[in-house]
Amino acid sequence: MGVLMVTGLRNHLLKELFWQLLLSENPPNHILFLTNLPEETNKLMLSMLFNQCPGFKEVHLVPGQHDIAFVEFDNEVQAGAAPDALQGFKITQNNAMKISFAKK
Repeated sequence: MGVLMVTGLRNHLLKELFWQLLLSENPPNHILFLTNLPEETNKLMLSMLFNQCPGFKEVHLVPGQHDIAFVEFDNEVQAGAAPDALQGFKITQNNAMKISFAKK
């Protein structure tokens, strides 16, 4: 039992470190890049989700690419706080949303 708990904790910490590194790959930006979105994702769905984050402005979908989107915020600080709340959010059972800063 103890080994399973340690392994689970280690996996959780590795996952958190991975997301921190992913976010730090691109410099902070007021626009976030979303990936791993399910085909049924739409602008209203993402707007309702991100509307709970301070500074949320708008969702931008990419025509012809259902699995990615951009989310715009008032500033970089507010954009940087959104992944803390929504990183890995499961839009469907099989699609955990991945959030990073968009390239400038």
